[in-house]
Amino acid sequence: MDHLNDIELVNRALAGNALAFEHLVKRHYQNVYRLSYKWCGVKEDAEDIVQEVFVKLAQKLKSFGQRSAFKTWLYRVTINTAKDFIRKSATKRGYEEAYAVEQGAENPGPAPQHEAVDAQRLYRALNKLPEKQKDAVLLVLSEGLSHKEAARSLGCPEATISWRIFQARKKLVKYLGQES
Repeated sequence: MDHLNDIELVNRALAGNALAFEHLVKRHYQNVYRLSYKWCGVKEDAEDIVQEVFVKLAQKLKSFGQRSAFKTWLYRVTINTAKDFIRKSATKRGYEEAYAVEQGAENPGPAPQHEAVDAQRLYRALNKLPEKQKDAVLLVLSEGLSHKEAARSLGCPEATISWRIFQARKKLVKYLGQES
């Protein structure tokens, strides 16, 4: 099934092909985990978010209208699930703890110890951003989506993404300068 694109896998999964659904999950697991981890900053929470995302995927696959790329739609589901999880979660741990403790190969965070300090500063600054700016920054600067793809994922105009990134960069420079 590796030769099939996402749309073909979605169509087969909707027709009841469990193997096609499983292949979609395997194909996108790392992207969903990485974005979840970057959003919450805690490995265990990211794993819980990923589980919720793929449960929702099974339930909401019919609602994927193919108006955008499947990956773009899945990013939206992931961000919304992460936000819901954080809102529900009684224990909001900091990014510093996640990056200080998690230095293994499975962790998408930085591996060398000297980079952990910079990551801590960056994630403290990211955490200060308004949610919408943080979403845009993570999708565009971290996940490599174009402004157009991020706009589709977040359900807003492309110009709005550009503005959010612009504003977020100004704030990040300010926040990082205050920590020096």
